[in-house]
Formats: sequence, C-alpha cells, structure tokens
Amino acid sequence: MTQSGGRCRNKAIVGSGQCAKHQGAWTAYGVAQRKKKEAEDEMRRLRKRK
Repeated sequence: MTQSGGRCRNKAIVGSGQCAKHQGAWTAYGVAQRKKKEAEDEMRRLRKRK
C-alpha cells in the first residue's frame, strides 16, 4: 500500500505479489539485487585504485 492508501501501480515480479520496489531485502530478489550492487561498487572501487 502507498501512503495515500492506494495500491502500487508498478508491475509485479513474476511469481511474486509485489513489484521490485516493494520487495523486502530478505527475499531472493532483494538479496540478488544487494549482491549485484555490492559487486558493482567493489569493481568501481578497484578501478579507482589504479
């Protein structure tokens, strides 16, 4: 639910009842997104060091 009490209009992820924005950090999707972001940050950090 949104703050105004309505439903989110974003498309739901297949096999889930929620959109990507409203997935919890503990779901498989949320964990995968976090790991992807951490890997990208690490690569960015390594490129900067050179």
